[in-house]
Amino acid sequence: MDFSEDLLRILPAPSRAKLEALLIERDAARAAYRAASDAEQQARLDLGRAESIAQHQSAMPGGIEIHPAARVVAERDGTAQAEREDREARIMAPVEAARRRLQLASDARERAAARQNGFSYLENVSAWLSRAASFGIGRLEHCPVKPLRTKDVVGEIERIRAELSALDEQWQAAETAPAPVSELKARFLSELDAIAERGRPSVDATARAGSPVNLTAALRIGQMPVALADGGTHFSLVGDAGASFFTWLMRDQIAERITAMIDAAAPAKGALTDDQRDAEFSRISARRLELERQEEALIVAAEQEGRIVQRRRDADPRAILEVVEA
Repeated sequence: MDFSEDLLRILPAPSRAKLEALLIERDAARAAYRAASDAEQQARLDLGRAESIAQHQSAMPGGIEIHPAARVVAERDGTAQAEREDREARIMAPVEAARRRLQLASDARERAAARQNGFSYLENVSAWLSRAASFGIGRLEHCPVKPLRTKDVVGEIERIRAELSALDEQWQAAETAPAPVSELKARFLSELDAIAERGRPSVDATARAGSPVNLTAALRIGQMPVALADGGTHFSLVGDAGASFFTWLMRDQIAERITAMIDAAAPAKGALTDDQRDAEFSRISARRLELERQEEALIVAAEQEGRIVQRRRDADPRAILEVVEA
């Protein structure tokens, strides 16, 4: 991620200060993750050593050998079994402690990883700043949004995110929306008429010999030699064997059948013209940015109260940086 001075200087002072603070927090999260990862690795080594020592101790004799007769009595009343279990527990106690420490270290590393990954939104911020610097989008102004007044900041953030998800679905619906039947028919008839026009015959009333319409030429497929780079010759076909002529001849029948097919295939609702589709995209984009600015204001308010709410990876950089084009 590039956060060079050339990029930072295009930001208004409050936005730059906020971004620099976020970068410091990201670096601290990285350092915490490295420390947690090192601690986990050390705990894993400690467990390996403890298991090796326990295995070695288990293979050694269990202490002073008692008289065979006393052993029989001990086996009979369970004393020997209890002694063996007690010895095994003493040997394995350091191993179990090492396993607990490894589990705690692994849990700490996972929490540190989640915290570090919580700064992945900075990738989009870096990319957006690079584009802004490259294309000169104009002067940026600081545009903070007052957080909504609520007793449940986290709950309000979740509500906003639910609405953002709904907007994603609306965008997908607009993106895949069918075109109106009238538009589909108009585009098809335009294509049909263009083909038919190419096949329209012309009558030469002054012809004294041969066909006055030269239908033979319209139905012919010829060959045209094309020289190749290696010195050879390739023949390409010329003509459509009368396809455009027959399209002209049967234009109305084709139009009737294909328009009927369009009527049958078109869904009953949900169609959008290009203008309606563009308007829907604009509406969703504007509402999404408005919600994301509110979301960021609530996240900042939560941080001021000591609560950490992770930003979404795809959060709009304009909302995070609290900027707007002047």
